Amino acid sequence: MKPTPAERADASAQTVRTRPCPRCGADTLTARTPDRVAAVDVRTDPTPVDPAAIPPGRLAWCLVQHEFVGDRIRWRDHWHAAHCTHPVLIDHACPPRPVQETLL
Repeated sequence: MKPTPAERADASAQTVRTRPCPRCGADTLTARTPDRVAAVDVRTDPTPVDPAAIPPGRLAWCLVQHEFVGDRIRWRDHWHAAHCTHPVLIDHACPPRPVQETLL
């Protein structure tokens, strides 16, 4: 059965893409989580991190690689993290901008 336009758009949104951050221009990975209840648009740093070294206050995501549907970004909850073997990504945080020397 042929997928509907809505199903094709949903699958396209879930595909992981490399895009520059609109604020700082850094390379990031973007995708929509494949959750059916609460899908979230995610922007992460592209470099995987050690799960034990996730900075406090940052969200962690798994880069799940599927042979047939491609890469997907998945929420890293405590149930999944217990047995996870996927690369771990953290949400993107733009570097601080330098303060202007002279405020008007």
